[in-house]
Amino acid sequence: MKYFFRRKVPQAADILLIESGSPDVQRRALESILKLFPNARYHLCTCHPAPPPGAFASVYRVTDYPSGWSKLRLLYSFRRKKWEVLVILCTGEPILWRWKMLGMLLLPAKVLVVNENADFFWLDWGSRQALRRFLGIRWGENLDDVSHTLLRACAFPLTLFILLCTAGFLYTRRLWRLFTWKINEMEMRSPERARQGPLHRESPQLKDRP
Repeated sequence: MKYFFRRKVPQAADILLIESGSPDVQRRALESILKLFPNARYHLCTCHPAPPPGAFASVYRVTDYPSGWSKLRLLYSFRRKKWEVLVILCTGEPILWRWKMLGMLLLPAKVLVVNENADFFWLDWGSRQALRRFLGIRWGENLDDVSHTLLRACAFPLTLFILLCTAGFLYTRRLWRLFTWKINEMEMRSPERARQGPLHRESPQLKDRP
């Protein structure tokens, strides 16, 4: 995946489509994508044994690559071809999800995500709101509420730590003030005792005077 933090759309000469799910979604999405890239060559990676109708320059059937190493070799062959755009169909069906995840990680291409309604958006930072809504629908959760809950959960230990530190500081300051007050009081009493000592010793002499 590339151009995640940029909204730049490459001038694609070759586009790889990883198809999973309903062929009707793929057909409707491809009609719209053809309007964006009318002169590009399209390559299909499909889970269906019979390729769908369409002018594809090449077709790759995942059933022809049964082992994990053969799948990785195929993905690395896609990587060496340096196709500019990767189109993945995310229709809510758990089909080829490993291919799609590994394809996004390994292929240096701009990613176009297609949902079950044949709508699509670019997977980049500028489309993060669309991505948040898409994931919220997929997971059945409001990601704004989830993010707020996670922030509150993360903030609770920090808040508790700050309160404990504040209480410890206040009690330590109070004990220090009490300790210094005791020391000062002892220092103030010691000279008085020193002055009182000679007075008691001189008192018998005063009695002997005529």
